[in-house]
Amino acid sequence: MSWKLFFIITFIVYIVLSLPGIFGVGYVIDWVPEATIFQKVKGYVREGLSTNFLLKLSITIIVGATTSLFRSKRNIVKP
Repeated sequence: MSWKLFFIITFIVYIVLSLPGIFGVGYVIDWVPEATIFQKVKGYVREGLSTNFLLKLSITIIVGATTSLFRSKRNIVKP
């Protein structure tokens, strides 16, 4: 199993799973009229990455492990 591949895949899958939360509407900062664009973006990104953290982390670890194991097995079987 390649650790580098595992961490790269885990990171990419976690970001992909967080995208709906990052681009979601209805975060509390939407209703604050004095909030700047930077504060809104920071709030969206922080909320999107931290919502359902354990669920997303477990899914990404499973996907990363299976993908890196299949990739390493494929490289071993190849003549």
